[in-house]
Amino acid sequence: MKNTALILAMTAAFGTFNLAHAEGPDPAALKGMYDTGRNMSGLINHCVDKGFLKADSTENAKKMVAFVAGIPGGMDKSDGDKNEARGRKGEILENGEYKSLETSSLGLKEWCQQADEGMRQGLKSVGL
Repeated sequence: MKNTALILAMTAAFGTFNLAHAEGPDPAALKGMYDTGRNMSGLINHCVDKGFLKADSTENAKKMVAFVAGIPGGMDKSDGDKNEARGRKGEILENGEYKSLETSSLGLKEWCQQADEGMRQGLKSVGL
């Protein structure tokens, strides 16, 4: 996954919050944001476990999940635990399918660093 695509994915998840307020929450979009956020949280933990990120990254992942989970609109959170667990195994959720980060063209270390940066930028964009 390219850096630009990753950062766009993270900021889109945060940016959709404003869109949801403007047009009314879309249940499918909210579920997608939550599932992606939980999977990203697991992936960040995977990166910390591998030694590519520091422990503070997990705190940011928790902030991201809490932010997304707090978006009003009655989102379906039923797959959250599963998506986070798959992320902890190094599996990224893309377009409804899981793919191993081990096969990333960036390599795991670089992917982890770019994902962390994307998450930090997303949090900053919403004031967290």
